[in-house]
Amino acid sequence: MVKLDRASGILLHIISLPGPNGIGDIGQEAYKFVDFLCECNQKIWQILPLTASEKPSPYSGTSAFAGNPILISLEKLVDAGLLVQSDIESSRPKFGHQIEIRKVLKWKYDILNRAYKNYKNNPKKLKNEIDAFIKKEQYWLDDYTLYMAIKSEQNNQSWSTWPKELKQRDKKALEQKRQEHASIIDEHIFLQYIFFHQWSQLKQYANEHEIIILGDMPVYVDYDSAPPDSFSVNGQLWNNPIYDWTGTLRKTNFDWWIKRLKKSLETVDVLRIDHFRGLEAYWAIPMESDGKPVPPKKGSWVIACGDEFLTAVTKALGDDLPLIVEDLGFITQEVFDLREKYGLIGMRVLQFGFGTNGGNIYLPHNYTPNSVVYTGTHDNNTTIAWFRHNAKKKEKANVIKYLQKDEDELKRNINWDFIRAVHASVANTSIILFQDVLNLEEGCQMNDPAFTPDYEENWRWRFTWEQLTQKDKDKLQSLTQICGRYIIPEEPEEETLEELLQKPPGRPIEEPNA
Repeated sequence: MVKLDRASGILLHIISLPGPNGIGDIGQEAYKFVDFLCECNQKIWQILPLTASEKPSPYSGTSAFAGNPILISLEKLVDAGLLVQSDIESSRPKFGHQIEIRKVLKWKYDILNRAYKNYKNNPKKLKNEIDAFIKKEQYWLDDYTLYMAIKSEQNNQSWSTWPKELKQRDKKALEQKRQEHASIIDEHIFLQYIFFHQWSQLKQYANEHEIIILGDMPVYVDYDSAPPDSFSVNGQLWNNPIYDWTGTLRKTNFDWWIKRLKKSLETVDVLRIDHFRGLEAYWAIPMESDGKPVPPKKGSWVIACGDEFLTAVTKALGDDLPLIVEDLGFITQEVFDLREKYGLIGMRVLQFGFGTNGGNIYLPHNYTPNSVVYTGTHDNNTTIAWFRHNAKKKEKANVIKYLQKDEDELKRNINWDFIRAVHASVANTSIILFQDVLNLEEGCQMNDPAFTPDYEENWRWRFTWEQLTQKDKDKLQSLTQICGRYIIPEEPEEETLEELLQKPPGRPIEEPNA
C-alpha cells in the first residue's frame, strides 16, 4: 500500500495556463505556476492526461503513450535555436481569451513543422539525443508514428475506414507505407522527442521545488462508455472500443497495460486512473446490424479482469505503486473491495456530499486518511456556480446545516468554506480546483461530461494572472499551514525573567537574552 504525506495541491490542466499562443503549454507560464504553488505552500500539481489528442478533450487520445505536441512551448524552441521569435509572431492569429482548438491546432502545427524543417537543416545538433530517444521508446513510437502518417494520408480518418490491408495490419502494406512516408514519420518522432524533453525539464523544476506532479490516465484510449448517470439521463455514449479482457489481454498477461502504466509513471510522480470502476466491470453498449450503437440505456454491465490485472501489474511494477483511482459514480462493493485489496488510494468530492444524510461518504467527517479529497473535479462546475445555480433545494439546505452559515453568506464565500472543509479533514491529500481559489463562478467549468469529447464548447477555459489576488494567495497559504498540510517549524519563544523565577526549585535559571 502506498501512502501520501499530508499535503495539498491544485488541479489545473496545462491547457488552462495563460499565454499568447491560444492554449496553455509547458513553457514559461508553467514554471511560473510552479512558483505560485511554492509560494502558497502547495505540494501537488494535478494535471489531466498529457497524451496526444486531436480533440478538445485530453481524455480522447490517439495514443496511450505519445505526448501531445500541442503542449510544446514554441518559446522554448526559440531558446533551443529551432525557431526565431518572428516565426511565431508574424503568423500568430488573434486568439480570444478561451481556447479555440481548431484555430490553435492549424496554426501551431504549421509552426512546429517549421521547427522540424529547421532541425533537418542541421540534424547533427540533436542526432544523438533523438537516436537515444528512439531506442528507448521504440516499443510504442514505431506504431504511433506510422499510424499518424497513414492517418494523414487518409484525410485524418479513423483506421476503421482505411483500406482492408492497412486496417488489418498487413505487414507488406505497412512496410510500404513506412517507406513512402519516411519524412512524415521522422517529423512525428521529432515532435515526440521535443515534447518529452520539454516535459522532463518542467517536471524536474517542479520536483526540485518539492512539487510532485499528479497525472491522469483514462481507462480507455479514446471515448468512454457509461450508463445513465447524474450528468445525462439518457446515458453517455462516447463510442469507446472496449478491452478484450478475457482474450488477448489475459493471454499476454496484460503486457500492453503494464507498459502503459510504466510509461505513465515515468512521466509523472503519482498517477490517477480515471474510471477505475471499468477495471472491475464496464458498461458495454452493443452495435446494431448497421454498425450504429444501440441507445446507452440498453447496454449492460460486463465483468472485467481487475483482480488478475492488478496482480500482474504489482508483480511487474511493485506493490507500492503511486496510484490514485477514480472510484466515483455508480460504485459497487466489489469496486471498493478491489481498491482495498491492492491498497489503492480512493477519491472523495465534497460537491457530491449533500444529496443525502450525514452518512454520505463524500462528507468530510466520513473521509479516511488514505484518500484524495476535492472541492470539485474538472467535470464539476466551480463551487460558487454549483451552489448558486446547480445545487438542488435539498443540497442547499444540507450545505447550510453542515456549514452552519446562512445562504447569503455562503453565496459569497462557499468556495473558501469548501476549501477549509477538505483541508481540515483527515484525508492525507486535498486537491483544490483552481477556479475555486480564483473565486470564479459561471462560465469557468472545464468540462461538461454530458457532451461527447469532441464537443468544442468544452475544454476552453483559461485563467489570467490578474484573477489571482494576493489576498487569495495569503488565504490559501494560511489555510494550508493551519490545517497541517505544510508545517513550518516553530522557533521556541523566549521566556521572561518572571517565568524563569517561577520554575520549580532545582532547575538552573538561565539568564534571559538582553
